[in-house]
Formats: sequence, C-alpha cells, structure tokens
Amino acid sequence: MPLTTSGSVSFPVELLQLVCEAADHSTLYSIALSDRTFNELVTPTLYSTIDLQLFSAIYACVRTLALHPSKISFNRDLASLVKTISLHDTTYDVAKASTLERKHRDVVRRRLAHVVPRMRGLVSFTCRTGIYLTAQTFATLASGTLPFVHSIDIDVDLPRGAPEDGDEVVTPFALTGRGLKTLKLNTSRSVVFYKYEALIRSLLEASRDTLQSFSLPYGAESALRSTWPSTPSFPTLRALHVPANFLFQPAFRDTSSIRVLEITRSWTHTRIAPTLFPNLEEVACSPHDLVLLLPERAQHRRPIRSVTLDGVQYGNPRFYTMPDRLGAQGWHSLAFRALRFSGARLARISFVVPGLTVSFLETLLPIFEELEYLYILLQVRTGERGYGLDEISALAPLLNRMPRLQTLLLSYKLPIVRVNGVAETHVDRGPPDFARSEDDQRHALAAYDRHSSSLRRAAFTSDFQWEKREDGWHSCGHVVAEREIVSDGEDDDEHEGEENRG
Repeated sequence: MPLTTSGSVSFPVELLQLVCEAADHSTLYSIALSDRTFNELVTPTLYSTIDLQLFSAIYACVRTLALHPSKISFNRDLASLVKTISLHDTTYDVAKASTLERKHRDVVRRRLAHVVPRMRGLVSFTCRTGIYLTAQTFATLASGTLPFVHSIDIDVDLPRGAPEDGDEVVTPFALTGRGLKTLKLNTSRSVVFYKYEALIRSLLEASRDTLQSFSLPYGAESALRSTWPSTPSFPTLRALHVPANFLFQPAFRDTSSIRVLEITRSWTHTRIAPTLFPNLEEVACSPHDLVLLLPERAQHRRPIRSVTLDGVQYGNPRFYTMPDRLGAQGWHSLAFRALRFSGARLARISFVVPGLTVSFLETLLPIFEELEYLYILLQVRTGERGYGLDEISALAPLLNRMPRLQTLLLSYKLPIVRVNGVAETHVDRGPPDFARSEDDQRHALAAYDRHSSSLRRAAFTSDFQWEKREDGWHSCGHVVAEREIVSDGEDDDEHEGEENRG
C-alpha cells in the first residue's frame, strides 16, 4: 500500500531514496502517486530508461515527453530526464497502412524532432518503428549538442540535394571530443545531400577509437560513397552489418576485432577471404553465406558459436520475406553440415524448417550437444497442421542429448503471398488448439522436465512464453493487444516545421 503524505515526510529523503531504489520497477508507478516527495524521487527513474514495443504506447509516451513543462505536474521537463530511449514497432507495414496509421506515425516523427533537443542527458537513442525520422533529428543526435550520446540506432530520411551557397555542414562530433559506440543508420536513399555525407564522415572519424557497432543497409553505400576514402580503421569494432562491397573499403582492412556479423543480403557473388573475420563468434546470415564462412578445408576455423539463419528471431520481426518452403534441403542441409567446421562448439541457433520431426532433429544432435539456446520457426502451408501435444511431447527424449539447453522456443509462420518462389510471411500465433491450451503445454513441459534439468525458458507459440522458477513453470510475456490511439486534440494543429527543411 502506498505511503500517505504524512507517513513519508517524517523520514529523511535519503532513506526514501533507498526505498525507491530497492522497489520493483513495476511498483514505482503507484509509489509515484503516493505523495509529492515520492513523486519527485521516482519520476527520474521512471523516465530515465524507456523501452516500448507497441505503437500505441510509443505514441502516448512521445506525446507526454513533448508536452511543455508548464503542462506537467510540478513544471518538470520530462524529456530532460531521459537517458535511454528504445522504440520498436516491427509489425508496421507501410504498404498496408491506412491513412490514419500513417498520420499517427507522422505525428510521432514531428514530435520526436521537437523533443529530442530537450533530452540533455540522453545517452542512447533507438527508433525502429517504420518512421523515417527527419534529418534534423539525426543532426541533433550527431552534432554534439547532446554531449552524452554514444549510441544512435535509427530509421532516418536523409534528404537528397545539391550544395547551396552558404549552406554550412552541421557541427560534427569531431569538435566535441566525443565519439560514438554504436551507429546504425537505416536510410533508403541512394543519393544524400552532401552536408550529411560530410557529417557522417566527421562522425566516423571522431569515433575511430570508440565505435563498437556499425550498421548500414544494403543500397545506402552508394549514397555515402564519399564517406569512406579518408576513414581510418576501427580497432574497437565488434559488430558489423554492411553490404559485402563495403569490406573492400580501407576502413575494413582489419576485421580481427569483429565478433558479430549480420548479412541481410546474400554475398553470393563475393569471395570471403580466409583472413576476413578470423575471430567471428556470432553471425546472422543465409544458409549459403554460412557455408562460405565455414569452409570444410581451411587453415583457420572461425570460432562461430551463435547462428541466426534467414533472419528469424522469436517474435521479431513478424513480417519479412524469405524463400518459400525452406528446410533441411539444399543450402540448409549444407549449412547444418558446415557447422561441424566451426572452431567453437555451437551454443545458440535459430532457423526455419518445413516440418518438425524427431528424425530430423536427431540428425542435428551431434552439433547440438552444447547448445544453450534453440529457436525453431516452423513453416506450414495454409490448411496444414503445424504441431500439437503429441509432436511436442515426442521431442522430450532428445533433451537428454542437449544437457546445457536453457531456452527452447517454437513458433510457426504462414506464407501469405508467393511471387517467383518467394513468400511474404508473418509469424502466426501457432496451431490454434495447442497454442491456447496452457494445460496441454504444461503436460509437454512436464515431459521435458523428465529429460532435462537445465531448461529454464520455453515457448510453443509467439503469444507467450514459459519461465521456470523454484516452484515450477509460469507463463509470462503474453502479447498485449494494441490499444486504440485517441487523439489529444493537438494532432490536427501540428504542422511540418523546420524539421522538414534541409
């Protein structure tokens, strides 16, 4: 029960601060409403880290942050309290979005452009929502006016154009003495205004000794071609996601520090030299690229211990495009075979198959003996039965051969449209009966417990998961339905401001 005002003012503020720090984060909201003293103590904690994955929540949060302090209790500028903000919405499909959905996202885009300059304590900014933020927002993050920023991960619309007289390049990080640890830019433009090329070049040069993670989408390299000739190597770079032809830039001559590699477009026509990525540990790629990274005959074997094939991630994203009817055939068969040639034992793997059978998984057990994390995405055709209690329970004896497995996740996807052998897909909620029956799933988990003492996390649908605690299995992580977005009456009054210029 929240303390009353009379109950809290008799304690020293330092003691109340310790109470707030020790409290579970979920209880901070009620604590903040108990009285003004607790509100002042708790509010900075509530707003210091923001992590949202539903657009309705993103919309409401950004609306609150954008409010003028005079409209907030105790006249506080909530935006100034934000240190880390992460906004994700992987379900948004711009091609299928309604006019109202696009309008709501445009409102968020404009409000973020307005509020980001007020985040004076910002350290990390992530916005992957299908909203291509304005170039002004990126310039604010990258220019050094927010002195503590070390991580930028955004979808951004960098405008194209020609130099204009008197047009100045935005002040880069190089003049602030601070570099970035993370720079992930998702821009769809193939031509970019020169001043943003100059800004990114200066940003990378300033981050030479600090950059640990860099990402640039396929196709954007032509827009930033002038960025690279003078850019030095990055000795601290650990994670890389770039098109294949970027590897021939001087900046990537030394790839010995890179531990994580993501390849979203196959390097089919690229020769991966044996000296590239000698210390690679984690890779997300196609089966074909995995075969290239793990050749059977090699003097040095890359110590790859974590593999994500075809971009499958549990619950994220829900929409993507991939070859139809994949599985333990063709390149997939070769990819599983290639895992034997890694310099390290496999600890994590995620992949898609057309059928879930004991015989298929038995063939993989030799490379799964030290596995800690396993995610299988089952692809089925419309009308096909995915899996039920019998199929899931039959997998239990295999856990004896995976004594270190802590996480086992299963879900299935349904092809929607097939074009030239490629199917646009979405992750469905699993076979209806089994997915909705917690009793059936508990029976399956009981069978798993008889064969595994290490399993701590499991799922048979993308709707919710199971977590094992001292008193047994508990369901958690249920998908929350999107709430209807209700306008605050200000949306229609907002206009494109200077954030759309340049």
